[in-house]
Formats: sequence, C-alpha cells, structure tokens
Amino acid sequence: MELDYTRHYRNWHDGSDSHFATMSAAFAAKLVPLLPRDLSVPILEIGCGVGYAVAALQELGFRNVEGIDADRGQIASATARELPVTHVPTSETLAFLAARERSYDAVIAIDVIEHIPIDVQLPVLQHIVAALKPGGTLICQVPNASSGISSHYRYIDWTHCCSFTRFSLDFILDNAGLTDIRVIEADPPRCPRLPFILRKSVFQWLIRGAFRFARRLEYYAELGWPEARRIPLTPNIIAISRRPL
Repeated sequence: MELDYTRHYRNWHDGSDSHFATMSAAFAAKLVPLLPRDLSVPILEIGCGVGYAVAALQELGFRNVEGIDADRGQIASATARELPVTHVPTSETLAFLAARERSYDAVIAIDVIEHIPIDVQLPVLQHIVAALKPGGTLICQVPNASSGISSHYRYIDWTHCCSFTRFSLDFILDNAGLTDIRVIEADPPRCPRLPFILRKSVFQWLIRGAFRFARRLEYYAELGWPEARRIPLTPNIIAISRRPL
C-alpha cells in the first residue's frame, strides 16, 4: 500500500526556501566528514525525501548524485527544485538496486532502515551492498534505542518498525556483508559559542548535558563503566561501513 507521507512530514518541515537551505546546510555538516574526497564518484541516496541531502551533496561539489524515494509528494517537491531524484515504489526498490550492481562509491540511507519491516531489512541491505562498488561506503542513520527519548523516536512515526542499539545495527550490517563498521552518535551536542553568556542555546546545552550525564550514570550502575562510556546517547546513531574489496 502506498502511503501519503506529506501530513507527517509537515510537522517539522514547512517547505519554505529558507527552511530548505537550513536543512541542506545541516546535512552537509553531517555528511562531509563521512564522504569520499573524490567529487566525481557516483552517490545514491535512498529515501531522499524532498532532497535535503541531495542538494547538500551538490553544494559540496559532488557531480554524480541521485536520490530515490517511495513517496510521490516528496519526490514532486524535490523535482520542483530540479534535483536529480526518481520515484521508486517500495515494491520496486530491490529491482532498482539489482539493476545497479557495483555502481556506487557511496550509498546514503538517512532515517530509512527503521521504516523497513524487520524480515525485509537484511535482503534490502544485501542489495545495497551489491549496488556498492568494492570498497564503497554505506552511511546510514537510525533511531537509537539507548537514547533517553528512544520511545519517542521509535513511535513518533507510524511507519517505524524498530529502533537499534549500536550492537543490533552492527549485527545486521555485518550479516549483510559489510565490514569496517563504525557506529557513532548523530548530531552530538556541541558547546555553543560564548557559553558563559546565558541564552536559550546555552541553557538547552546545559540541560541536555545534565540529562546525558544522568543517563550514563544509569548505564554505569547497570552495566559497569567500560560499557556505559561507549553507549551512544543521541536520539539517532550513524553507522559507516564498507563493502569488502
């Protein structure tokens, strides 16, 4: 069944040019440390939505970028901005990837895997691996089950099927055939400029730090310090992995 994602998406994204520019800049900052340095490499974004990451990649200078999404409304928005995106229904995703074996140096899947039914996640990832060139990179972001607000992120979207810990994400990526798996926090808190001047951003940073400290103490009490210090606490986590050479 094809769903209309527009109403849900508009809870956070108003479709304005200024918001698009802000989101694209945020995606650029998130992705630039993780991407290949060669600006000519082919990159595919799965679940591109309205095109924030695709636009960010183009702004960064990548010349061979394409995006796919199953939602017609979001693809229409991205197409209106003349971005290189294609509507690919979920029922055709595996065939799309199978036809592009060893085609991409990088595949990006931001907030995608959690939408895939659990019994289909591994086949989809295996097709993504096949679409990567040997040595190619998969960058994926998923909800973090270890976060203090994990239930909110798990159930904020009716189409979410699961959340992940760093262990379960590592497990499925490994079984899909990926190597050099590294799981990190997505959008970790950063100290605001001039933190000694109290304002909204500083107050939020301080409160967030306090709750993260309490959360880590809880993990310390339950699991011990070596494990507690390694657990990512951000609402989302990112994994960077590679197809073997």
